[in-house]
Amino acid sequence: MSPRNRRAWFAVAASIAAVVCTSPIQAAFLTLATARLVTNTTGGLNQNASIDKSGKLILFTSNVDHVHTSGTIFSESATFDFDSSGNGFTPAGATHPNPACTNCSTSNATAGNLYLWRASKKGSSPANSVKQLTFSATGGFTANQAADLNQKGTFVAWDSDRDHTGGNGDGNREIFLMEIATGTPTQITSTTGNGDTANRSASLSSDAKTLGFDSRGDFAGPSCTLTDLVSPCDNADGNSEIMVYKRDTGKFIQVTKTTGGTSQANVRARVSDDGRFVAFQSTRSFAGSLAGGIVCTQLDGVSACDNADANGEIMLVDLKDNLMTQVTNTAPGGGCTGTTANERAEVSTRGGYVSFQSTCEAQLNPSGCGACNNNDEVFLANIKKKTIQQLTISDAGYNRVPRVSGNGTYVVFESNRSYKTQNPSHGRTIYLLRRSNGRAPTGQTAPGQVIEDGSSALLQNAKAQISSTAFSGGFNSAIEQFGVSFNGRFVAFDNQKNVGNQEIFFVDGKK
Repeated sequence: MSPRNRRAWFAVAASIAAVVCTSPIQAAFLTLATARLVTNTTGGLNQNASIDKSGKLILFTSNVDHVHTSGTIFSESATFDFDSSGNGFTPAGATHPNPACTNCSTSNATAGNLYLWRASKKGSSPANSVKQLTFSATGGFTANQAADLNQKGTFVAWDSDRDHTGGNGDGNREIFLMEIATGTPTQITSTTGNGDTANRSASLSSDAKTLGFDSRGDFAGPSCTLTDLVSPCDNADGNSEIMVYKRDTGKFIQVTKTTGGTSQANVRARVSDDGRFVAFQSTRSFAGSLAGGIVCTQLDGVSACDNADANGEIMLVDLKDNLMTQVTNTAPGGGCTGTTANERAEVSTRGGYVSFQSTCEAQLNPSGCGACNNNDEVFLANIKKKTIQQLTISDAGYNRVPRVSGNGTYVVFESNRSYKTQNPSHGRTIYLLRRSNGRAPTGQTAPGQVIEDGSSALLQNAKAQISSTAFSGGFNSAIEQFGVSFNGRFVAFDNQKNVGNQEIFFVDGKK
């Protein structure tokens, strides 16, 4: 951003803060991000959005026919009054420019297939165009699900119970990988049994050379080792373990080797953009001598790992140094109980930050959690400083699915709380919160925190910067999954409210 634009941005932010805040000590920068309609369909579902670092490619799952006979070219300046609120984005009733889809199947109306939306022209693909990537005819909406687009926008990974390559005749869920340029799917895993819990939650590094997932399959054989890159893999008991696939070598790494917990033992692997770190949630204990020679300590870097009570905890693995960090260590009690007490970990590049949601605020932040009533709150672990910060402080509702951006600058999350009075109806909205960059003045919370807790004596810091999607009365999403770009600026998500069926939307946090 040029000095001139930077000065203009801060001037606008300051004017907004002066309007929405009641006193200087409670002031915070707040902007409203305009949500733009990406898909335009009648009936069916468009969900599971993932977005690349440029904000110009959006991957999603759909069971809809996207073929349109006419439509105008997408414009970066075009916005649409989708909620009929008269919000001034564009005249109410404006016609959405239908995306072109030249290779789409007109018969797609049952199975969930993968589609790629492109904002600008590239090669033979026109601007505002949709490309169909998979062509499953059966299997329901979950036939191809939880797809991840790497930040360079070159590869797609997902789990599927369909037979895309002739190697999944038994129909259990396997991991697939596709290079967008070729459009040819590759079956990465080949396991038997365990149905829909066989292999799940694919996650790609920025260059797509590292692919993480959780699996109940046994990869024992010459193409798989534990994290020491020597010891053989072993998952004969069918526990859910964290796995990594290296695309350049075609080999697997079994990151965890545990017993008990079955399909919920170790789940939802998330790979850092540089491919070195893997975050996940686990109900297993990593105390003592571990398989593969991996060393596990708690966040302080000294205390031994311990999860004998089988609470859901957040874990982080450094594949290069063969080290594991138990980020959270909570005990069952109150709302902080079960496999999802701490969940939905995301990790920034170089493993610097790990975001997660938790109902364990009374344990993680006893002196600063306000009402401390164990509702869903957003947390951020600073791995280098060995600290955990509570980013949302509310006394009701939820703050969910936090995603720290790849560069660690922003944490994006869904919430029905009204931070900075911008969501009084407490409908679902998406917030883009700038991470804390310093200490707070005496009596105030840190810059990266927001507060909606009437019983709390905590004061909002004037340096807090937050953006919100501008939906009147919130939006309606069937699932809790959305895409965030590396810099945290671009967000893609699904919404049904006031548009009929579930559509994909796009947000540029700076517009």
